[in-house]
Amino acid sequence: MSIFYLLLSFILSTIFAVSATAQVVLSEIMFDPLGSESHEEFVEIVNLSNEDVDVADWQITDGTRTDIILPHQNVTIIAPGQFAVIFDPSYFENSTVYDSLVQPTTLLLTLDNTTFGSSGLSNSTAETISLINSQGDTVSSYTYSLGNVPGFSDEKINLNGENVADNWKNSKTLHGTPGSKNSQSPLNYDLSFSSNGLLISPEILNQNENATVSATIQNVGLNPIQNFNISFYADFNANGAVDFGEELISPITISESLQSGDSTIVDFVYNVLKSGAYNIFSKINFDLDEDTANNTSFASIRVGFPGKSLRINEIMYSPLSEQPEWVELINTSPDTINIQGWAISDDNLSSLSSINTSLTVNPNEFLVLSKDSAIANIFTLPDNTLFIFEQLPSLNNSDDSIALYDLIGNVIDRVDYSSDWGGNFGISLEKINPLFASSDSLNWNSSVVFEGGTPGETNSIFSEFLPTNATLSITPNPFSPDNDGHDDTVIISYNLPVTTALINIKIYDLRGRLIRFLANSKPTGSDSNTSPAIVWDGKNDNGDIVRIGIYVVFLEALNAQAGVLEHKKKTVVLAGQL
Repeated sequence: MSIFYLLLSFILSTIFAVSATAQVVLSEIMFDPLGSESHEEFVEIVNLSNEDVDVADWQITDGTRTDIILPHQNVTIIAPGQFAVIFDPSYFENSTVYDSLVQPTTLLLTLDNTTFGSSGLSNSTAETISLINSQGDTVSSYTYSLGNVPGFSDEKINLNGENVADNWKNSKTLHGTPGSKNSQSPLNYDLSFSSNGLLISPEILNQNENATVSATIQNVGLNPIQNFNISFYADFNANGAVDFGEELISPITISESLQSGDSTIVDFVYNVLKSGAYNIFSKINFDLDEDTANNTSFASIRVGFPGKSLRINEIMYSPLSEQPEWVELINTSPDTINIQGWAISDDNLSSLSSINTSLTVNPNEFLVLSKDSAIANIFTLPDNTLFIFEQLPSLNNSDDSIALYDLIGNVIDRVDYSSDWGGNFGISLEKINPLFASSDSLNWNSSVVFEGGTPGETNSIFSEFLPTNATLSITPNPFSPDNDGHDDTVIISYNLPVTTALINIKIYDLRGRLIRFLANSKPTGSDSNTSPAIVWDGKNDNGDIVRIGIYVVFLEALNAQAGVLEHKKKTVVLAGQL
């Protein structure tokens, strides 16, 4: 062979060798391991050429010191497509954290130094890692980013791409992927939501208004993808799962081919039927997808509530000195309501007190907002009805307003009360019926129970409707107060055409003589069920059993606010032994 051909052969082999070594690149850097900084740092490289590459006498540097790469088990040749991992020399005797992650085909390498560089890879300074071949050429170089969560490496995304910041990301998995395909490297089949994810416009609206829900799906895999679908649902109960009634529409199928790197937009109009703050979820469904972790996206939506869905039902605006102010709400809607994000104000409407705690109120249940827990010293409240709300506005004793706002600022209920409506001096102001208008003074009056209020319970003056006339009933009639345990007393019941009243009940004989004053200016609601039963035991005011005969029960009721005076009388027979 001539000298010319020998020289040409040498030049070509050198070119091919240099070309092959130039295709050995940095692919992963663990600069901040979860465990020991001394033993568990590593640098991964990969051979992208079609030739074996011998890395004997290669070097690696972090800019502070250059280290020689050594074999761990006498092998320094990296096959085409093979990964090699350079570990701290002390890793093999002091740690096993990566043993289950490193594939059997991975080439294991180490250093002639105790650590990378002069004192290991820095967690506070972004260092430039450079790979140098045996001829002294830098074949790959990358300046890693800071701020990784400990145990998550920097990974190269496209191994054939440049070592720029956009082509590296933090690993998706703890401890990285030493000796394996990077978690950030493109898969053959991988659909993902774009950086915009899921968008809802508008994000704040009321029931029965329309929102546009838009999802941008991108093919981040290497192969074209077709015949996949997108589902949408609202996570009303916030459990992160698709439950019955939460799917918003049937899944939307995309049949056209989506090329690698391309994206498509899927959208629909959602007619909002559910109030509250919740997430709209979208999910990509594709059987061949190799990474389902990026197949779900969500966006928040806030939907206002209809007026009067939660109502102000009782107000303690003038408590005694040892009592706190409080307001009782009742859920009159058919749905459970979470009032987190709601607010309440007095007549200073520019100063709202927000409720920042998750509080759910079921249909027909009460919620009592009290300034402090001293309310429990006066009243026995049912479980889960009391919320200590120190920001509850201070209420005036003469007149004031209470306004309740939902999470988007809608006024749900408002009461503009005055002291002549009722209440005051340790007695609450109660609503006759939660469904009645809040603005009408005739629908409010003083509580008539001894404790002065009924927080967390049905109001003492509650009435579904008012009778047109007063009624009076006596049971049993006749009765026989002979202490035989049978019909010894009579119960006197009534219904009044007023919300509250002061009643007098008197017993007369047939000659018109008063023999017993049973109730004297007793406060009551519209019927006798709002206060303790009125019982006559057959005795006169002196405590003596009266004679057998017919007696007259006389009822008079006065409603000061409405100026109504009612009279009713009925006879009762006091008999001998029955």
